[in-house]
Amino acid sequence: MGAISHETRFVRALKKFTHEKASFGELAVALGPKWTADSVEVRARRFDEDERAQIAIVRGGVQFFGCENGEKPGLYKEVRRGIEKRWGKDNAMSNIVALHTSRTAERDRGRWSQPDLVAQVLRRSDAKPPVVYLAIEVEQPEGFGVASVYQAYEVGRGADYSWAIYAGQVCDDKRWPRIETVARDLGVGIVHAGRPTQPSGWKTQSPARARSYTRAEQQDFLQRSGVTVEQFDAEHRSAQSR
Repeated sequence: MGAISHETRFVRALKKFTHEKASFGELAVALGPKWTADSVEVRARRFDEDERAQIAIVRGGVQFFGCENGEKPGLYKEVRRGIEKRWGKDNAMSNIVALHTSRTAERDRGRWSQPDLVAQVLRRSDAKPPVVYLAIEVEQPEGFGVASVYQAYEVGRGADYSWAIYAGQVCDDKRWPRIETVARDLGVGIVHAGRPTQPSGWKTQSPARARSYTRAEQQDFLQRSGVTVEQFDAEHRSAQSR
């Protein structure tokens, strides 16, 4: 039997933690006596730079990033990076960061309670509102359909905009007219990310429309998505230092 790769060891260990996330020190203990918090961090940062890896650096440590339908490793991470590096800028959202939320939400909320990603956009101080939140559903082509649009709308209650981003071949068959109609009726934006690692080629097939919400609804959105304003603040500081 061949040697087990470091990535496989990391994934197996992370799957035993809540939300499949651990601090560098916690993961070092789980991996065994040959590992230290520093060596875990070094290896984790290598994974974080590898688009194919299923592991990423997050606030507080390292996390295993699963993918929609198990089809493509790291899909969430690829889309998240594409949003931050190119898509946001291409859509007048230059000061944008995104967090993976599909595994950090309150699980007792039921089906369609949290998006896959939540992005925060900081706008000019005189803009209204100065901070905007995007609820984002990430789909493989085999899983993309009318239900994806309804799901993006439901998980986006309390957010400023709802988006569905799907990978693979463009949806241009007989399903598209129905999908487009529902997206326009609900105001859900649709983006075709044919190659998630090449956001310059992403195409907006249907624009998102601003949603109305109360302060309480926005707070509920953040809570059930498992994110905080402080987390986004930290992400923005990290982005500025890169």
